[in-house]
Amino acid sequence: MGVQAVEPRKANGLATALNVIASPKEAFETLRDIPMWGWAFIIAIVLGLIGMLLEGPASRHASVAFLAHMQQTNPTFAAMSDAVKQKQLHDAANPPAWQQIFGFVTLICVTLITALLNAVLLLIGNAIGRGQADFKRLWCASMNIAVPTIGIAAVVLGLITLLRGADSFNSIGDLAHALPGLGMLAPGITGLLGGFLSAITIFSIWGLFLNAGALQIIARTSKGLAYGVAIVILVLGALMQGASAALFHF
Repeated sequence: MGVQAVEPRKANGLATALNVIASPKEAFETLRDIPMWGWAFIIAIVLGLIGMLLEGPASRHASVAFLAHMQQTNPTFAAMSDAVKQKQLHDAANPPAWQQIFGFVTLICVTLITALLNAVLLLIGNAIGRGQADFKRLWCASMNIAVPTIGIAAVVLGLITLLRGADSFNSIGDLAHALPGLGMLAPGITGLLGGFLSAITIFSIWGLFLNAGALQIIARTSKGLAYGVAIVILVLGALMQGASAALFHF
C-alpha cells in the first residue's frame, strides 16, 4: 500500500493580513507555518497614506496655529518683518509637494522601524520564555500587526479630524490626543505625561493583545509571559511618545 503524499499547506498573504483583524488565531497559526509580510506591509502603507491625506487639513491648520503662536511669543521671531512672518504662515498652510513626498517616505520608515523594534522585543520575550519562534516569524507577525495598529489607526485618526474639522486642531498635541484612549481623558496635559497618555489608545491596546497572541501561538510561550512582554512593549512605546512630546513641546 502506497503512502499518500501530504500536500504542502498553502497560504495567502492578503487573507492572512486581513485575518489578523478578523481571526488573529488563524492568522498567527498560518504565520507560524508560512511566514510572510509583503501584503501586510502594502496594506499598512496604503491605509497609512489614506490616513495622512484625510488628516492633511488638520495637520496644516495645527502647523499654522503653532507657528503663529511662536511668532507672538518666541523672541527669535521678534526681529522679523510682518511680510516674512506672513510668508512663513502661507508656506505652512501650503506645503510644497516635496514635503508631502517626505511625509510618505517617513511613513514607510516609521512602519518598518516600528515593526523591527516590535519583532526584536518579541524575540527577547521568545528567548526568555524559551519559545520556538525565530526572528523571521516574529518580524512577519509584527508587520501584520502593523495593519491595525498603524494602518487602521491612521485612517480612524483621519476620519476623526474630518468629523471634528481642521479648526479644532491647533497643535501636534491636539492631533496626538484625538484617538480614543487615555489622551482624550486628559486633553490639557502636555509633555512627557501627555505624550505617554496619548499613546495608550484602543489601537495600542489592540496591539497588546495581538503581540500576546503572537507569542503564544507562534512562539508557543506561556500566556503569562506573553502578556507580560506585550505590556512591556506597550509601556515602552508610550514612553517613547512621551519623550518625543517632551522634546518637541506638544
